[in-house]
Amino acid sequence: MDIESFDIVQTIYDELKKEQTSKINELNEKKNKVIEIDAYLNSLLSKEESDLRVFLPRKIEDVYHDIIEQNRQQKEHLISECDELERQIHLQNNKIDQLEKIISSKSSMLHVKQLSMLDVQEKERQRIARDLHDTSLQNLTHLVHKVELSSLYIDQDPIKAKLELATVENGIRKVIDDIRNSIFDLRPMTVDDLGLKETIEKLLIVLNQDKQFHIIADIDQIGRMYSDSYLRILFISIYRIIQECVQNSIKHSKGNEIIVKLKDVDNVYQILVKDNGIGFDMDEATKKEKHFGLSVIKERVLFLGGIINIDSSNGTSIEIKVPKVEMGIC
Repeated sequence: MDIESFDIVQTIYDELKKEQTSKINELNEKKNKVIEIDAYLNSLLSKEESDLRVFLPRKIEDVYHDIIEQNRQQKEHLISECDELERQIHLQNNKIDQLEKIISSKSSMLHVKQLSMLDVQEKERQRIARDLHDTSLQNLTHLVHKVELSSLYIDQDPIKAKLELATVENGIRKVIDDIRNSIFDLRPMTVDDLGLKETIEKLLIVLNQDKQFHIIADIDQIGRMYSDSYLRILFISIYRIIQECVQNSIKHSKGNEIIVKLKDVDNVYQILVKDNGIGFDMDEATKKEKHFGLSVIKERVLFLGGIINIDSSNGTSIEIKVPKVEMGIC
């Protein structure tokens, strides 16, 4: 169930509660009317018959026959209406109970997803900070030292100073490229422009620039158009999951081959990232400080309502299934 569907359920619930309150009020009014009719009939039937016989030698039922009959019919009609209202209220109670369970379940799911998303965002911030510190910041610090060194050489050995400055220029260009890649990584616009298949294929080329790995990609063509906002989040999340899985294989597997699959099957997207490396200890991997990337992947899959299976006995194989629509009540 997506947010829009959840809002519809909430609206139906609110309308049912309002209608139920109205029916309960109507039922109470009719019951009070029945009580008034009973009181009126009792007052008629309790009149002293001797007072009437002085003038009319007939029973009270005969004297007030029409009035009594009219009130009795009205009472029977009201009782019938009360029975029908109680039946409707009972049915509404059942519906309200079901909707309350759905709303409670969805609220809990939303809460878990919100916590999961916050955790993913925090991990993303940590990763970006770590990457900037380990690459761009250190490279810039190194270039500052080279500039200082060039200033010392400029009077004594101008040629050597120029060579150092040329190195600085190349280093600055590399830092610019690194920052540009970081910006692209924050929001891969090609997902919108080219679609998921082409964006992932481009990602694999970038990640394997030094060609140390033989990457086998089998990516289904997935439409570029988004039918709703959830698909946009879903496609970006799939991109991130594959990115993190492949980066982990490149950094830690010590293998030379990676298989990447993204298949469009029925109501789910199936992801497989498998390498022929050394694998890893699952117990150690569960410690967040020991395997940061794996934790991020699991959080993303949880956020999407998917399932993940990791096998590290022979290399590392990560299989993931995520639904095409938000998990919940369809």
